[in-house]
Amino acid sequence: MMNSNHEKLARETIAMIMLKLDPDQIKSRLDNPIDKASREFDYEPTCPITNKEFHRIIANFVAHLHDKTAAISWVPADPLAEAIRLLETGYQSAIYGTGYTAALLDANDPAEGGIQTVLTGLAESTKGIKRQEYTTDVFARYLHGCSWYLRCDIARVLQEDYRAFLPEKLGKCAPAQLVDETPMLISMIISSDSVLHQVAFSDVV
Repeated sequence: MMNSNHEKLARETIAMIMLKLDPDQIKSRLDNPIDKASREFDYEPTCPITNKEFHRIIANFVAHLHDKTAAISWVPADPLAEAIRLLETGYQSAIYGTGYTAALLDANDPAEGGIQTVLTGLAESTKGIKRQEYTTDVFARYLHGCSWYLRCDIARVLQEDYRAFLPEKLGKCAPAQLVDETPMLISMIISSDSVLHQVAFSDVV
């Protein structure tokens, strides 16, 4: 049983985290500025694209995204190395597989969208990384600094208020057992709530 002050603080903490991690907030804060910077990138593609030209375009694109997006606010010391890393770890071609080589093949295949497909993939990878960094920062700022007792109260409130969003097994756990799983619980709740909103909206439309 929580006293009213502890419950109030737990609910306020949850509400703040939910607000910061609201999908619309993240889209406005991160996705939209990256998309805008991506659309504004100016280049003159040639076909076929040599390795040197490919490197020049992807390096300039990554530098441009970082320079024009306030939420990122830093430019990599080596934009080319960053671009290659993003392609190696996150690029998926519809035909050629994954990674840097697949991106280079796509860049020289007009039927697959050419270099624009590669730049779109780089932008999406950048968004994914920035979302993860932002989410980690929110949890570090608003949750990980809380006392163990407050985190237990937070887990208890999540169980009580969002039981419908949680697997039955987690709903039956003691709150103390869920302290380290709280970020996962909150992410699960936000994701489930977002899906429900989308379904409800599609029903209305």
